Amino acid sequence: MGDFNFHIDDPSDKKAEEFSKLIESVNLTQLVNNSTHMNGHILDLIITHKKNKLCQALELTTVIFLTTAVFISILTFRNQKLRKKKVTYRKTRKINSDTLRKLIVDSNVTEKVSSKETVRDKVEIFNETVEAVLDLLAPVKTKNVPIRPNSHWYIDELRTLKQERRCAERKWRKSRLEIHRQIYVYAKNKVNDMLVKTYRHLVTPDLYRSIVFLCECLL
Repeated sequence: MGDFNFHIDDPSDKKAEEFSKLIESVNLTQLVNNSTHMNGHILDLIITHKKNKLCQALELTTVIFLTTAVFISILTFRNQKLRKKKVTYRKTRKINSDTLRKLIVDSNVTEKVSSKETVRDKVEIFNETVEAVLDLLAPVKTKNVPIRPNSHWYIDELRTLKQERRCAERKWRKSRLEIHRQIYVYAKNKVNDMLVKTYRHLVTPDLYRSIVFLCECLL
């Protein structure tokens, strides 16, 4: 939302035409269709994503103060309900290692495993014992989390690379070793390369020309 200083309503305005192509190329839309200037032009724009369902209505109200025409754009919104999914988790980071070790020893898990004949039975009794200890220290919790739509350019490969970068950064900041710093820099460069690759795919020749044209107009 803002004053873009383009006469969107004037088909002969080259800047306005290029600006309209620019927002169209990135799947945006402009909502204001009435005059927002005392000379009858549309200068104040409200731009949203084409698939945005938040904007339920657009009302343009004119208020006159002395000789200046002031236009107030009023948007009414309705809440967009997000789908939710149920997730289960344990707060394992808060487990005290000494307490965990003591509980496992006290559970006599070694004797229980030794009493079983087959490997399957040994694994099952071991898992049951450890799970019982975990239930004491970090019981399973459940909560509903909203599923937020991702941007179409935020692909799974990029998400994985960013996770690897963050992991490498934490390791380096903890150790401060040169080798870990180099690993972090390498992971960061991989993320940047993927971002460039993704954005290059999104920026079409027409979009690039429109951006260059608008930048030249602002200089």
